[in-house]
Amino acid sequence: MSIDSDASSVNRREFLALASSAAAAGALSVGKPSGLVPSPLPPPTPYSVTIDITTSPISYSVGGHHAYRLKVNAGDSVTWKAKTNGSTHHLAILFLKETPLSDASNQPLYAVHGSEVEETGSGIGGTIDSDASGTYEYYVAVFDGVTKKTYTDDPKIIVGTGNLEAEAELALALDDLKTAGTKLSSKPKQRQQLESIERELEHLMNELNDVK
Repeated sequence: MSIDSDASSVNRREFLALASSAAAAGALSVGKPSGLVPSPLPPPTPYSVTIDITTSPISYSVGGHHAYRLKVNAGDSVTWKAKTNGSTHHLAILFLKETPLSDASNQPLYAVHGSEVEETGSGIGGTIDSDASGTYEYYVAVFDGVTKKTYTDDPKIIVGTGNLEAEAELALALDDLKTAGTKLSSKPKQRQQLESIERELEHLMNELNDVK
């Protein structure tokens, strides 16, 4: 898996610290109506994700912004295109478990693929389904016509706002913590601290699920 190169490590650390301390202190009040009227969703947005396999690790961008973890809303459209070492390539996008995409007939879309021809034509992608929410991992495979090599990766799409977006952020943070924990087998004290934060984040996720 490539590592998201977005310059958000400081924000991530601050987020984890605030989340764990808030959970420990019981600072989050769950299930109480705020009295605020929810803001209407913005109009559907088209996203064109460029997958650059000439970088190491593979990078993802939309309009100059990092898109390894692309945040979208229901009704938005997402298409992918590849930047390779030459003008010819083939791109495949595959959702193995669940998919947020639907086709023109509103049918679930688990796989899309094509060459540079389809990228500049109708596009390689689909529409975010109205029922989609949460985090979706997908698999990318790009065959470079110049190097004759296939490049693979597993980025994510995050769908939703409000509690759904918060839950997605918690899930990503929890995933990062578990990955870090596997590297601390020789440091039991630090690993125990990480496991404690993991439990608090899992508790927060359960509370968010309760108020959906």
